[in-house]
Amino acid sequence: MILLDAIAFGVAVAFMLIGLIGILVPILPGILLIWLTILAYAIVDGFQAIDWITFTLLTIFAIITGTADLWLSLLGAKTGGAAKRAMFLGAIGGVLGFFLLGAVLPVVGNLFGGIIGYAIGVLLGQYQKFQDWNVALKASIGGVVGWGIATVVQLAGGVLMIVIFIWQVLSY
Repeated sequence: MILLDAIAFGVAVAFMLIGLIGILVPILPGILLIWLTILAYAIVDGFQAIDWITFTLLTIFAIITGTADLWLSLLGAKTGGAAKRAMFLGAIGGVLGFFLLGAVLPVVGNLFGGIIGYAIGVLLGQYQKFQDWNVALKASIGGVVGWGIATVVQLAGGVLMIVIFIWQVLSY
């Protein structure tokens, strides 16, 4: 039984490390994979090593950090003066960039396509409204900075979730 527990723990940690990679390479589901791994481990373990309080705390971390790329990129664009339409076009550009550039350059295109598409969408949407490239560039840069900060937040959240998971399981 101890061998099976060790194997389950090892597999869980491996999946969570893949989730960390997914934060940097958006082909993989990142925070969601880390959270799903914790959920699966907790269910199999009967919520003993990962109790309900810890699981709830980790779920809150997952929600906050997992959505950081949405709200921080919008906050960054808004701080840069972006209009709502520019932020909407940025979101559309991000999705299009992810898939279109990803189709041309798999992995690398997916990694940078979303960011490039988002920046171009905000830039064009802002320019369309204000007819000023400096204003548009400021909003676009603000959005990209927000996206970068979101990646750091997600990475920190993912590491924190993994550390709490390991600490709970090893101390059980």
